[in-house]
Amino acid sequence: MSRRRVQPPWWTLLLVASAAAGTVHGLLLVSGAGTQTVRPLQMALHLAAAAAYLVAVHLCRKIASDHGEKTRMRLAWGLITASAAIAVLRHVFEWLVLATGWIDAHLATLVSLRQIPIVLSLLLLTAGLAAMWSSFAAVGLGLRFRPSDGLLLGAILALVPAILVLRDSMHDAQSAYPLIRRLQSASPLLLAAPAAMSVVLHRIRQEMGGGRMAASLRCLAAFLVMRLVSLWLGLIPGVAAATILSRTLWWAAPWLFVVAVWHRWQVTVSAAQLAVRYETDPETELAEITRELELRRRGHAAAAQR
Repeated sequence: MSRRRVQPPWWTLLLVASAAAGTVHGLLLVSGAGTQTVRPLQMALHLAAAAAYLVAVHLCRKIASDHGEKTRMRLAWGLITASAAIAVLRHVFEWLVLATGWIDAHLATLVSLRQIPIVLSLLLLTAGLAAMWSSFAAVGLGLRFRPSDGLLLGAILALVPAILVLRDSMHDAQSAYPLIRRLQSASPLLLAAPAAMSVVLHRIRQEMGGGRMAASLRCLAAFLVMRLVSLWLGLIPGVAAATILSRTLWWAAPWLFVVAVWHRWQVTVSAAQLAVRYETDPETELAEITRELELRRRGHAAAAQR
């Protein structure tokens, strides 16, 4: 039976649109455009990011409900749902401080409190990925690193000191609250930790056979690495190209997170469709499953020989 290839829906277009708008944002910043020009675009981008994470909350809740009560995977997706929900609040708050003008009058006080939802969201995401890793380990799924994995992990970890050197240039480095300054300084570590975990989880899933779960984890890793790289590029002083690329990556990242979650949701959708097809024509479906498993086995054998 032929299987229709499912394409990501309209939010992939929003990813591209947000990246393009982010490029424009970066160009306006390096051109020295005034706040009356930059601020409306920035406000629109914050609303778009909030919408992206709101879509992710909806999908993550559905994925969590797909797992049994008190399972580690349900806990993992519950934590990821909470992380996305707090990200929604963070971007709504960012929009509010721009819309009200607080960013001009209270930059070192009220506005700097945005670091609290940023840190909470990253902590919950890290905890969710840790629970997911624990779930894989509980069923005996091991990990075999490849040289490319080691290089990527090394690059992720190398970005942490590169960012910390420039931490005095971060947005809230001049916050009136010592706790906020410390939270902001922790941001590169809190981005690097889940990024490294997602790389490990992606490799585990690849060893299990790839598929949409691997695509989901690959997009999730890219989302976190993009945020980390964007943070670093945005701190490099006097390099216009770095600022433009930083804004491009930063504003595209939320929609990449949606794509990552969507790929995982398609695993559930495909399973439900398979159940319906199996009830209708079990012999054909069993033959198709057997054929696909054999093709995967041959592919893994060929990869192992290489």
